Amino acid sequence: NARELFESYLQSVFANPEDGWDEKRLGEIGETQTGATPKTSDKENYGNYIPFITPADIDITGDGTIRYREEGLSAQGLKNDRKMKTNSILMVCIGASIGKVGFVDRDVSCNQQINSLTVKKGFCPKFFYYALSTKGFFEQVIKNSAQATLPIINKGKWEKLTISYPPSKETQRSIVAKLDALSAETRKLEAIYQQKLADLDELKKSVLEKAFSGDI
Repeated sequence: NARELFESYLQSVFANPEDGWDEKRLGEIGETQTGATPKTSDKENYGNYIPFITPADIDITGDGTIRYREEGLSAQGLKNDRKMKTNSILMVCIGASIGKVGFVDRDVSCNQQINSLTVKKGFCPKFFYYALSTKGFFEQVIKNSAQATLPIINKGKWEKLTISYPPSKETQRSIVAKLDALSAETRKLEAIYQQKLADLDELKKSVLEKAFSGDI
């Protein structure tokens, strides 16, 4: 329920844009890229020079968090791949987890199952992370994906998908601040109730132990 509260507010912001919002394709908002995987047979491609992100590393806690593993690419490996700069948005664009979105807080590289958007300087990057996290954008992804054994959308189609946004960067930042605050409160509330559930489970075990030992 706590997560649903945040999701409801997120969807309402983008489903009911205020007057004056613009609409552009992703390719007009920033640089789009698709990742690649350097030859795994060449061990010199791998190291700890830069994180190498796979779909399993994206949105691991349900809030866009990226898992930065120690294993990544070497400087040589990066020459055979692409770099996504800090504050880029990553989206899984193939398979069962298509549409999963993450936001990077450092330079990374990623495999070919992921597309990235690095927004231009005139935009607030986190705003577009939230925009790509909405059901409306996910529906665009699915509608434009090839429905083979696994759904897939290539970069050419992905960068033509559209996003609505307020032209003012300050307004974008204001919306992000509200969403960040609500997301933090949601996680805090969820953690409190998870702890309460854990405490109740321990209490139940304790009561049962006493009942079976004859102490009750």
